[in-house]
Amino acid sequence: MTDTPTTPQAERIAELRRARARSPFLRASLIIGIGLLVWAWTAGDLYESYLTSDQKRANLERFLAKLTPAPVRDSGDWSQLTPWITEQLTKGDGLRAVVLTFALATTAAALSGLFALAFLPGAARNLATPAPIGIPSGRNGITAKLWSVLSKLTRAFFVFTRSLPEYVLGFLLISVFGPDPWALVLALAIHNFGILGRLGSEVIENAPQAPALTVVAHGGGRFGAYLAALLPEGFNRMVVYFFYRWETCVREATVLGMLGVMSLGYLITDAKSGRAFDQMIFFVLLGAIIVLAGDLLSVLVRRWLRYER
Repeated sequence: MTDTPTTPQAERIAELRRARARSPFLRASLIIGIGLLVWAWTAGDLYESYLTSDQKRANLERFLAKLTPAPVRDSGDWSQLTPWITEQLTKGDGLRAVVLTFALATTAAALSGLFALAFLPGAARNLATPAPIGIPSGRNGITAKLWSVLSKLTRAFFVFTRSLPEYVLGFLLISVFGPDPWALVLALAIHNFGILGRLGSEVIENAPQAPALTVVAHGGGRFGAYLAALLPEGFNRMVVYFFYRWETCVREATVLGMLGVMSLGYLITDAKSGRAFDQMIFFVLLGAIIVLAGDLLSVLVRRWLRYER
């Protein structure tokens, strides 16, 4: 048996493989992760339940049986579905909850987006620096240090706000303002402000620098470069991030409604308490429809911005 002749490409690949960087930490993390996965999968005591298999099966059958709308389930006539949907939207406050959920999510996303845009010049590393876009500003040493400190503080502020869970914020703010919709709006806005701020600062840092360099070179300054060059260059990407967080706000506004503020979440909780699983699923689907409509709107706006009309 003869050895297979090696080509220069194969030798080069083998050489690169031998010279590749090896990370003991990465390998140890992989081994630990696999071990934890195996332990979680095989640890029977971790998933103890007070319900027997028969009780779980009975609960599932009861749940599935009640998914069919009550009038249809009682009469077997599917023509009763449309009147039932109309009743849920009107007398059941479904339409009002949809409007409020949409308003909560949109207001929170708009506030977080506007404040994030205002803070971006203080977070982007190519702007909040003594040499914006690589051109020294000519300021004294104290001012230069202040810009460096401002960049670190702004980015730390983004990290802090996005680390606060919306549900916990909503619970705390409802304790202060009562069951007021603005408590949920502020909870969503604070959390998403940090996320949009971080994403937006990365967009500004990775945007084409040539137009901004021209603005700064002609005396426009860092704010002029931000408003006249960097923001327009990255605006399409920011719109994508905005709608991404808006969809998240719709889902979170639904969940936060379970704290007692009128929204789809409030109706879902009320239906679940009454074991009206047909109504509960209906309101969940209404929330999904809002998200799908927002996704469609996002596609249309991006096409319009790209002049695909």
